[in-house]
Amino acid sequence: MSELTNVQVDILEPDGREDRTITQIHPDVVLIDIDQSRGRGLEIIRQTCRGRGKHLPVVMAIASTASLQYRASCIDAGALYFFDRIREQDWLVDSLASIREQLA
Repeated sequence: MSELTNVQVDILEPDGREDRTITQIHPDVVLIDIDQSRGRGLEIIRQTCRGRGKHLPVVMAIASTASLQYRASCIDAGALYFFDRIREQDWLVDSLASIREQLA
């Protein structure tokens, strides 16, 4: 993601308080690494998309699988994007750049 300038990255370790932390920092985009979320990825997506207040971030999920079923589960949970870490990393960077341009 070093290709993107003017992007702030905050890394949250899965600890059960992601929803509260995301609500406090009001990000424009939340990228959830499903592989690192210790089995809570779909719940984190649901909590983030349920949101509180007026500002809901764009939710993206990334994983080390191209499974259509897993992709569908993440989209059903509320993610607007799902990327296979191996095959779709360029699309992830392009999507983030596009969102940044739209927000500018």
